Amino acid sequence: MLRKRILEDLTRSARSLVERNSVAGPISLFASDPPSARNISTAVNTKSSAKFFSTGVPFRMASTENQPTNTNAPANANGERLIVFVLGGPGSGKGTQCSRLVEEFDVVHLSAGELLRAHMASGSPEGVMIADIIKEGKIVPSEVTIRLLQKAMDDSGCSQFLIDGFPRNSENQQNFVTITGMDCHFVLFFDCPESVMQARLLSRKEGRTDDNIETIKKRFKTFVESTMPVVQHYEKIDKVRRVDGNMPPNQVSDLVMKFFQGFKKREKELAAV
Repeated sequence: MLRKRILEDLTRSARSLVERNSVAGPISLFASDPPSARNISTAVNTKSSAKFFSTGVPFRMASTENQPTNTNAPANANGERLIVFVLGGPGSGKGTQCSRLVEEFDVVHLSAGELLRAHMASGSPEGVMIADIIKEGKIVPSEVTIRLLQKAMDDSGCSQFLIDGFPRNSENQQNFVTITGMDCHFVLFFDCPESVMQARLLSRKEGRTDDNIETIKKRFKTFVESTMPVVQHYEKIDKVRRVDGNMPPNQVSDLVMKFFQGFKKREKELAAV
């Protein structure tokens, strides 16, 4: 009865928010999100990795010549927050590069999957309810995930964010924009051959139950079918910064840093005298 009441309260509040913003219902967030790097959500270094997720479009190397890097313009009308969606297949190197960005810039790295898992681990009635939904293979309402992301942004006291592994599909993207009233400044997309990503995932020793060949292939399939349409949507409006995730990590970092030239840098701690 308690779980039912919590679910009803959660659904009622989420739907009222959705109705105010004319959003269509819940969407799935997969329980096997690759974990994040640091700050609000803790990190796992997903080492970078290679069939490209270009979905038939020839791979073109990201460069500052053919892709805009003017990140000084605000991400949304009020200019309060700069949000970057960080997308790429599992093992494409998102976590490694997000860790480096956090060290260099005054950005908060958020992982939708990590936030959900932390919420479940909290033991709160709502967390238990979400765990039950995922365990039963059902859909976690997108409003729940977006609310967790929104709260993490509010609590951080910062204005620049890397949102890792979200949106997972087009409905996630549409609901995020409508519910928060914000869109991303750009998408940082790590394009990496499937064979390389698979080798990286199988070689890492992190004790993750989803780092096995069967689950990995399902995750690749899910990414291509569900997340690539999000990347293609933003490509049409010139908001994708595409990076070859198969390059050496330092080369990837050099290119990624150029896309963040307009972001506020982290204040370096003064060395002890």
